[in-house]
Amino acid sequence: MSSLRLLFALLALGLTATAALFGHQPGTSSLVLRVDESGRVLGEVHIADVDLAAVELMLESRAAASGGTAPRAADLPWLKLTAGGRPVAFTAGAPARVDTDGRLHTMIPFTADLGAAESLTVEYVDFFGFDPQHKVVTSLEAGGHTQVGLLNYEVPAWTASTVAPGPASQFVKFTWEGVWHIWIGIDHILFLVALLLPSVLVFRDGRWHPVPGFRDALLNVLKVVTAFTVAHSVTLSLAALQIVTLPAKLVESVIAVSVLLAAANNIWPVVRDRAWLVAFGFGLIHGFGFANVLADLQLPTGTLAIALVSFNLGVELGQLAIVAVFFPIAFTIRDHALYQPVKLRLGSALIGVIAVGWIVQRVFEIEVLPF
Repeated sequence: MSSLRLLFALLALGLTATAALFGHQPGTSSLVLRVDESGRVLGEVHIADVDLAAVELMLESRAAASGGTAPRAADLPWLKLTAGGRPVAFTAGAPARVDTDGRLHTMIPFTADLGAAESLTVEYVDFFGFDPQHKVVTSLEAGGHTQVGLLNYEVPAWTASTVAPGPASQFVKFTWEGVWHIWIGIDHILFLVALLLPSVLVFRDGRWHPVPGFRDALLNVLKVVTAFTVAHSVTLSLAALQIVTLPAKLVESVIAVSVLLAAANNIWPVVRDRAWLVAFGFGLIHGFGFANVLADLQLPTGTLAIALVSFNLGVELGQLAIVAVFFPIAFTIRDHALYQPVKLRLGSALIGVIAVGWIVQRVFEIEVLPF
């Protein structure tokens, strides 16, 4: 079997093996904010019954441990509002059962007064402990414009302007979101590192040898980075535009599989001279992972165009920053006696172990790693 056929066979195997195990995606709730001309906030927290029940159990458990009385989930004890640097009190209303696209869930309304503040920060305090994979889609409507954000375990707070932002500020915002997403995406980083580790080597006579010149090493890196960029840019666009979509849990699990296979290929080389094929093949899956950040936000058409271009640009800038740090170091020490046994093999083995932990964690929803 050729290297190319084996690559796509492994990709298909990873997709098939993980798809059968998925029954639902990680919990997602929403926070809808509307600010009127007087600075009054009308907010709504939309949360699925199963997630609300989990929050209530978490609150009761923490209260029992401290010997206190558990607050009511309906009072939104995890929600913190800050406007212009000062805390803002809010009043929660009576929960209501609502139907969205045929799905019944609980909606908890609340109101607050921002006054003349031009920014609002929302934070979910100690909320993601019950489900680290939970995501909260946030939106703020003010001055006829809507801004969107995403709260999760890594980023539990979001700041938005109560003054309508212009296209330039949105471009900068989503570019930084792309940079930040690749920097906190340890799985994406380790996949890239696993591909770059042998980029300063060449496989000949049954073993790895140092690349003789800088030009050859740089060409290897450019092939890998370009293939990865093209692949994830394509699927990022397709998924963000909702032309092609895949379940988030499936995508995240196959990304973990891709990290494992890329690391294993460094120890037992199967795809030797065409690492860019691995980068392209699995880069398609990583693109869906990037797109989940944007797709979950349900951006309006105008904002989506800006967000798609700038977010993708940010991902590339963040990726190039990583390569700019990694490649010169790897090239400098490529012919050191310890590069292959320690940097390449041991480094790849550690990456593989982490990837196995992610696979178990994402497929079976068992907490294995703290990240």
